[in-house]
Formats: sequence, structure tokens, C-alpha cells
Amino acid sequence: MADEADRAQAQTEAFEEQAVARCIGYEIPAGKAGDCDLCGEWSGRLIKGICAPCRDRLLKQGVKIE
Repeated sequence: MADEADRAQAQTEAFEEQAVARCIGYEIPAGKAGDCDLCGEWSGRLIKGICAPCRDRLLKQGVKIE
């Protein structure tokens, strides 16, 4: 008979498997160093010319970066 620890372990493993399944096929876009097109600050990794803080700000505003 399974005790509470066994059930918790099984539940954790199932959650981890689902998380991995969601990540399969996810691509991380290549970045390059330079000045951000939006704020002008230098960044070590620009995605489509935009730095991470600006991308985060756009996502919070609901703007999709294509």
C-alpha cells in the first residue's frame, strides 16, 4: 500500500514529465551583442535587436515580438 510520500513522489514525477513534454521543440532564438533598438543600452544578448528588459516590458504590455 502506498503511503503519502510515495504518492507525492509519483505526483512530482508526473509533473516533471509534463514539464519536459511542453519544452520539447521549444527553440531559443540566437542573440547577438549590441545596442538595443528600443532603449539604446548595450546588451550582451539582443533578440531581434531588443534587450531582455525591453522584451520583458513589451510582454507585460501584451506586445508580441515577431
